[in-house]
Amino acid sequence: MKLIVDGFGKSIAKKDNQIVIKENGVEQDYFRVKDVSQILFTGKGSITFDALKLLGDNNIDCASIDWRGRVNYRLTSPDNKNAVVKKAQYFALLDNKSGYLAKSFISAKIENQKSLLGTLAKSRVEDNDFLIEKRVNVNENKKKLYLINDKKSEEIRSKVMGIEGQASAEYWAGFASVIEDKWNFNFRSGKGADDPVNALLNYGYAILENDIWKSIYLAGLDPYCGFLHSERYGRASLVYDLIEEFRQQIVDKVVLAIVNRNQISVDDFEYNGDFLAIGEKSRKILIGEILDKLNSRIDFNGKNIKYSDIIMHQGRLMAKFLLGDAEYIGFSRRW
Repeated sequence: MKLIVDGFGKSIAKKDNQIVIKENGVEQDYFRVKDVSQILFTGKGSITFDALKLLGDNNIDCASIDWRGRVNYRLTSPDNKNAVVKKAQYFALLDNKSGYLAKSFISAKIENQKSLLGTLAKSRVEDNDFLIEKRVNVNENKKKLYLINDKKSEEIRSKVMGIEGQASAEYWAGFASVIEDKWNFNFRSGKGADDPVNALLNYGYAILENDIWKSIYLAGLDPYCGFLHSERYGRASLVYDLIEEFRQQIVDKVVLAIVNRNQISVDDFEYNGDFLAIGEKSRKILIGEILDKLNSRIDFNGKNIKYSDIIMHQGRLMAKFLLGDAEYIGFSRRW
């Protein structure tokens, strides 16, 4: 279970083998530590040393997400000590494994983009020509990936990222076409949101990022050593690599559903400086819907399992691939 601590004046403490949530010093709720997988802070509060030790002993990480959808900090138990996996990861940068993984992440991403556009087109039988066109164009970009030979990632990165950019331009055009004009969404703007949909996407990706980080950490991999995204001081490049496989199915679908069903209002957003901030009501709805999606089950490799477990599986699969023990196949769904 992912535990969300929202609002102000909240604190986390330890009581026996339980996590206690307090508000203004008054105990509000209790959770058995064995039932908690992660804690997300979305407001302001505090945590006791005893609670931190309990979380560390049970490998429960904590993260804080600010109003712009950025992860401010992350607290984890001591680093996974699997040096063998990390060595394999670093050496992979010197051979074709790194390029193969870079292509795999984007191939899966494009397949998921194509899948979502196909689902949207299927639900709009009488007015879906534009969506079908965008889906075809996205697929054409995926074909281009197969023309790139496996080499070291640094030798093919610019080509792979160029194809990803072209596919994403087609995808976001289709995505925008099914959103009402009142949301003022015209394109994906990235980190700085000036419309409600981009603000929701940024916040949703921040929630997803924490699951990706945990998958990589538990697999014994170095989150700062990426294959698709190049190394940059302070950037968790491998996290941004693996997250590409899950954006569409877990976040984009949720955001589309929320705005198209009018579960939230345009009025629940306001500017904080130059960027748009999500109001408390909309933030809670978004968090709840994404957690529901992470806990939802799909058929995967012949089993009915949660999305959150698939994320953990992909981290382990990557480690096995780097060690030469398995083939890496990016996660994607067909419509």
